[in-house]
Amino acid sequence: MTHSRACLAAALAACLTCALAPARAQAQAFPRLGIYGNVLGGGFPYVRPDFTLDTLEIARVARFQQVILDAYPISPYRPDIVQAIKARNPQIKVLGYILTEHIWPVEDPDSLRHVPTLIRHTVRNLNGFLYDRNTGQEYPDGNINLAKRDIGGRYVVALALAGIIRDHIIATGLWDGVFTDVFCHSIGWTQAGTGKVIDYTRAGYPSVAALDAAWSAAADTLASRLRSYGGPGFLLVGNCGPSTEHTYYNGWMRENFPFQQGGTWYSNMLGDVSSRGYLRDDRDYRQPSSNWMLTVAQVGAGAEYNSYNTWRLRYGLASAALGEGYHCFGPGGRSVRDALYHQWWYDEYAVDPATGQSSTQLQHTGWLGNAQGPAHLDHWVSTAPDAVTNNGFESGVSLGWSFVHFTPSQATLTQDASTAAAGAASAHVRVTVPNSVDWYVALTSTGQLSVSAGSSYSATFWAKANPPRRIRVYAGNSGGQRYVDVDNTWREYQAVLVPSTSLTAGLSFALADVAGDVWVDDVHFQPGLTSIWRRDFQNGIVLVNPSEYTLNVPLEMAYRRILGTRAPSVNNGVSASVVTVPPGDGLFLLRGQIDAERPAPVRDMRIEP
Repeated sequence: MTHSRACLAAALAACLTCALAPARAQAQAFPRLGIYGNVLGGGFPYVRPDFTLDTLEIARVARFQQVILDAYPISPYRPDIVQAIKARNPQIKVLGYILTEHIWPVEDPDSLRHVPTLIRHTVRNLNGFLYDRNTGQEYPDGNINLAKRDIGGRYVVALALAGIIRDHIIATGLWDGVFTDVFCHSIGWTQAGTGKVIDYTRAGYPSVAALDAAWSAAADTLASRLRSYGGPGFLLVGNCGPSTEHTYYNGWMRENFPFQQGGTWYSNMLGDVSSRGYLRDDRDYRQPSSNWMLTVAQVGAGAEYNSYNTWRLRYGLASAALGEGYHCFGPGGRSVRDALYHQWWYDEYAVDPATGQSSTQLQHTGWLGNAQGPAHLDHWVSTAPDAVTNNGFESGVSLGWSFVHFTPSQATLTQDASTAAAGAASAHVRVTVPNSVDWYVALTSTGQLSVSAGSSYSATFWAKANPPRRIRVYAGNSGGQRYVDVDNTWREYQAVLVPSTSLTAGLSFALADVAGDVWVDDVHFQPGLTSIWRRDFQNGIVLVNPSEYTLNVPLEMAYRRILGTRAPSVNNGVSASVVTVPPGDGLFLLRGQIDAERPAPVRDMRIEP
């Protein structure tokens, strides 16, 4: 055989192999489905009463992309549950669930393998329980003293927990990662008035503040050890309040989305003074990021597909798809005693892109395909009253605007005719001496709106900055504020401000905290909003409306709705170029035309020199 014929034969064989091989699941496809699963002591719901595997239930949970399941009883008694799930779906990632700061009273005879008993005995032997000062009993919901130190200052309880997780989860080779629940970076916040008070003296510290500082260091110690034991590819996901451990972990869970910590969609997604927000977490955690979002379902006989649950699921799943994380839906207590929620399957979970019909098949999950870029706000023109009179700074920078800079910060405001997003000029703020108090340099409209607590108001503007930075946009002292990330390219932004206090307020940009240049142009401050969050994918788009207004969204072409069975009034298969998204809701749409036709077979393949 000549060299050219050998190359041709090899090329043809490779093509044939590719044609016959089953298509691999795309790990990054959307929407990303997760299950915050629960396994009872005997293995229910994945084990039958006769102790054999329930293959139907295994198949149901195997349709998800990431699954959290109790490390006990799977380790060490029923590893076949995870093995069977992975056999059904080799692409799935399974994380072992374990508590890190609480252990319930348990005393199993198999104390060297029964993980809860092993943890309890280990903490007891280290004198590592945390106590309530009033009762002298173990501290409720957080009885493991993570900050317990030995005479040498080592955080012995944190190190011991890391060793247990290493030996009984990581070393088995069964798990793709660990989910550490109740893994808080501080403990003082858990106190409740005089009814629940930490005995910090018994814990080994002179004050709650000292205990909290040590607790943070101990949590970092545990996280660092788990990363070292698991290696770079092992997934670590945590849960407890605002996200932490960004250096060591791949992600965090947001519970009861979008209301975690009493927040809103905007604070949970975009961040506020107390948290980074879901979208920023995608950037800040180790890669691959694995952030989770839990939407709490209504439970009860026949409730799984009622209008409340289909709406809540749609809103949460669509919000999660704006970032890189996984969405899960189920009872707040995560218990299969409340509902067999791993059996629930919604229109948006799987769709046949060729027909647009919802599906129950694993092969139709990830139906949106890969993301075509990050989430963004789509804007359109508003006719609402506008508080800003000199929108484009064409009449200078003093008319309709006030500018302040308080010592020790230093800054200037000028009209810049060399660059503009609209018209011939823009406002240019140069901060030469920054200050940690961001409002020490502020540009504020003299025009004002009467704002009402709980209502939405939009600040729509163009901006750029050098260096790139985060800017706080706020409506006076109303409590309505948002943070906007601005780079060195002119871009249009719309920050939705939701006041907590009713008053009259102008629009302000707080700029003192970063030295450098900021330009703004075409600024508007109006009631309501004319924007929707959107993300584009290979096979469709996702729209999210977090406001309290119904939005009629103009699209650049006709998109079609899913043809579903769980929420047929929403997922009715209709195509349109203008779609209505109700308040606090999301919508999944398919492209009107998807190229699903297979390429023609190769008939004339030439090997070039």
